[in-house]
Amino acid sequence: MKQNPDSYLLYEANKFITYNIRIKIVMTDPVKPEALERAAQTAFKRFPYYAKEIRLDSDGGIDLIPNERPLKVSPVNPTHTRLGTADVNYHLCSIEYAGDTIWFNMYHGLCGGCGVMFWIKSTLYHYVQEAYGVTLAKDGIKTADTPFAPGEDAYPDPAALPDDPPMGNVKKDMCYIPAMDYALQILRTPRKDCRYFELELETGDFMKYARSNDGSPNSILAALMFRAICKVTSPSVAKAIRGNILCNYRADVGCPETYHDLIRLLSVYYPRELESRDIEYLSTVTRSLMYLQMQPEFSVESFRSTFKSKSGTDDVTGLMRKKLYAITHSSFTKPPVGSFLISYVGKENWGELENYVSRIHCITDGHLMVEVNTLRDKFYLTFMEMNPKNKFYNAFCESMREVGIRYREFGGYDRNMAYSVLPKK
Repeated sequence: MKQNPDSYLLYEANKFITYNIRIKIVMTDPVKPEALERAAQTAFKRFPYYAKEIRLDSDGGIDLIPNERPLKVSPVNPTHTRLGTADVNYHLCSIEYAGDTIWFNMYHGLCGGCGVMFWIKSTLYHYVQEAYGVTLAKDGIKTADTPFAPGEDAYPDPAALPDDPPMGNVKKDMCYIPAMDYALQILRTPRKDCRYFELELETGDFMKYARSNDGSPNSILAALMFRAICKVTSPSVAKAIRGNILCNYRADVGCPETYHDLIRLLSVYYPRELESRDIEYLSTVTRSLMYLQMQPEFSVESFRSTFKSKSGTDDVTGLMRKKLYAITHSSFTKPPVGSFLISYVGKENWGELENYVSRIHCITDGHLMVEVNTLRDKFYLTFMEMNPKNKFYNAFCESMREVGIRYREFGGYDRNMAYSVLPKK
């Protein structure tokens, strides 16, 4: 690759699929803007790999270069924040606030869910100390004075990885895709923002249910999503349903501490005839297929494929040709394409910050996607849907009620995703 490896997702970004993430942190008290401003600048200096701006090369290549300007901290933008522009000092990150809530906007190519938590927890750590005059235990948080860790910015060398093939193959048969929902969202005029929904589950109750049904959080949520889709689709339309479950493979390629977004999807193929089976059976099927795909060899194969696609973009001349190449060779559109996606990479240690944070939600692009976060004794689910009638979300909640999973709803909201804007030559 000729450019910064974090830059390549910008070729695929647009106003429909932004490839940005928006983390919503609800605090226990109203936000103090002056304290947040000071904390944000202090924390952001700790992460030079996030302090970037976009540069276009003479052949149309997108690169990221250091940006020493202050991070933009402002009241919440009622429209879509434009990352990479003068509005946010040309950064690909920004912070917004309103009432008791802080939003962290970030271009997804810089990192994934694990990496973004480095920045968020550091900012909140410094904010709490500024706002309340207290001293918190660090509990593994990368604060302003935390030394740069070995491997924190590591990126794999494909030539140094083993060549052993994985055992078995991933089933790539066709499955149900809610294509009409995607098409209507693209064609809708005037353009309307997609919605997301916030849910809270008691960790103790949910984990007890999972363990009694041979499950994990991922497998139970996947089984519930399968049931939800079956509720609102006919067997003739959805003959088979595929669930994709996010897998963080940093350790598999020798970079366990890196901030880079190294993820792939574990694919679970559900024939429609499984509709009549109970959650325990569906969870067992899900876990067994996940287990088979968690071989490190699949991770190496996935990384090499992504690396090859990025390198191929370098060989094309002209920005528009590079964008076309990147979109048509994207790892996100290669089979097996899924009907839904579950994203949960494990429990997060918030330390003493738990006393100041009420809840957390991760807002992303996509349709029929569930983002999962943990805080104290709660799971926080963020359900993304493009269908304006919210039929999949309603069916998902109905599926939980049917099996006795208790939940609390906080409402549905417009996503208000930030856009990444390329500079003009």
